Amino acid sequence: MTASRPRSGLPATLIAMAFLAFISLGLPDGLPGVTWPFIRETFDRPLGNLGILLICGTGGYLFSGLAGGSIVRRTGLGLVLTVSSAAMVVTLLTYALTPSFYLLIPAAILGGLASGAIDTGINLYGARRFSPRVMNWLHGSWGLGATAGPLLMTAAITTGAGWRWGYAVIALILTGMAVMFLVTLRRWQEGADTGGDGAGAAMVVAPFTQALRHPVIWLNVGLFMVYCGVEMAAGQWLFTLLTRQHGIDVGTAGTIAGLYWGALTFGRLVFGQVTARVRPLNALRAGLAIAMVSACLFAWFPNPAVGMAAALGLGFGLAPTFPTLVSLTPLRVGDAIAPHAVGFQMTAAGAGATIVPGALGWLAQHLGLLVLPVWLVLGMVLLIGLSEITERLVRRRAARTVAAAMA
Repeated sequence: MTASRPRSGLPATLIAMAFLAFISLGLPDGLPGVTWPFIRETFDRPLGNLGILLICGTGGYLFSGLAGGSIVRRTGLGLVLTVSSAAMVVTLLTYALTPSFYLLIPAAILGGLASGAIDTGINLYGARRFSPRVMNWLHGSWGLGATAGPLLMTAAITTGAGWRWGYAVIALILTGMAVMFLVTLRRWQEGADTGGDGAGAAMVVAPFTQALRHPVIWLNVGLFMVYCGVEMAAGQWLFTLLTRQHGIDVGTAGTIAGLYWGALTFGRLVFGQVTARVRPLNALRAGLAIAMVSACLFAWFPNPAVGMAAALGLGFGLAPTFPTLVSLTPLRVGDAIAPHAVGFQMTAAGAGATIVPGALGWLAQHLGLLVLPVWLVLGMVLLIGLSEITERLVRRRAARTVAAAMA
């Protein structure tokens, strides 16, 4: 098996479709950071109300994230992708057309349900079948969507069309993807029949209680919560920090916010190549070091040029963390526990992606927007610490297993 190929004979068409699914997943994710200042003005809401929408979205994400693996095995990944993409279209059209802020709440829940199902289903599918290289590229495709979303929205706002038209355009794009998934439903079933993690695939899954007793799973919960708390806090609040705290114009701030997601995407493409030549853990450590330096630059922020460099460095450095950790999961906990572990990871990721930005919004409302760079530095310290503790625990458990086998 080479590092650049899937771990089993998954058709190349389905790999490409998995990439497209993650593009569709990423398109809406970067939007709140750009649109929230305008949405709150439209509906006359306080700054911290972004947390309401994020928490509602997380509730849906957590539910479908935990159940995502079971849903995919019962119904097929193709149907999950089709229905979830259609649900995202409904969510985005609600944002585009709503006359009331309160209608955004059920739309956020629906969007969370759709995102959680797609995220968990494809990550579970890929964790057992894709190499670290392909997993980095898979999550890089999410970054393409997360980069394009803010840039499309910024263009809609700066040209005078407004944020509602931005949501409508992205809804149209996701409509095309939903139709494409519908047309290829049978291909997904054929991919599942080859022995992967799709619907109908036979695999041994450990009892849920056994997974709960595995310490690496709980360390991963902390890792994914902190990681997504850092990644999404930067993505959601960077635009507001630049425009409200540092007085940067809307066009420049929107570009910097888009470049952050672009650096995340580019980094995953680069680290995907790197992991074909070096140990994935070493690539992970290198990325975290770059992100740590960039977080410190955010705290310093003497001028917009340094701010742009910090955004690029943070996105690039964070790039390999999520896909590498997911890809290492079966090796660290075993194939039988991996489905539970990935479900826990996606749930923790959704919680961190919502709770942390929401909490920062509340803190910013009371203490000021400088809480963002403070969190980025603190979050990176926690992330590096948890990563190293996890690796040491994995090595210790492996050494004990080898010693017991030799006894």
